[in-house]
Amino acid sequence: MGKASGVSRRRKKKFDYNKNLKKLHKKQLTLPNVRCKQLKEAWNSKKSYRKNMEEMGLAADPNKSMPIRDFNEEKKKPVKMEVIDELVAEATAPKPRTMKLPTEPMKFCVYMIEKHGEDFQAMARDPKNYYQLTPAQIRKKVNKFKSVPCQWNGYLRAKGLIDTEENDEEYQIDIGEITSQTDAKSAPMEQ
Repeated sequence: MGKASGVSRRRKKKFDYNKNLKKLHKKQLTLPNVRCKQLKEAWNSKKSYRKNMEEMGLAADPNKSMPIRDFNEEKKKPVKMEVIDELVAEATAPKPRTMKLPTEPMKFCVYMIEKHGEDFQAMARDPKNYYQLTPAQIRKKVNKFKSVPCQWNGYLRAKGLIDTEENDEEYQIDIGEITSQTDAKSAPMEQ
């Protein structure tokens, strides 16, 4: 066999003597950025990863976290139990609802409620029901709209049914604009 020629020859690796590979390797071994406040506070940088996790009572390796139990061995108690308590409290705390309906379904619900009240049969027959939703589908959509506090409270405030102070997250709904725009679009052209 002869020497490699053509492409394989050009692909031959060349060593760069100007790069300090040891220094580059050390740069790549930086610790990851931990966003968990409790772990950051309890972390001891002088100890190893496994030792830190063991002290906090957390699993360093999830595959080894549930080993076959040896009944002769006593279970070690974590030293920093407050970390686990804080993590459990954070996990069980109720989270605020952040779901909001998009603008078009919200306007659809406002229009239908303004025009028909709670009559879902009439809503299903309305000409603005472009997607031919059934009364049950419209009921679900309206109930979803009512379950989003910032949008529903904005609607009630626009109707004048709520007099409490306004919230920053609350939607500003102009009922007159929604009903007039939809009526103007649906009005037949006059000749």
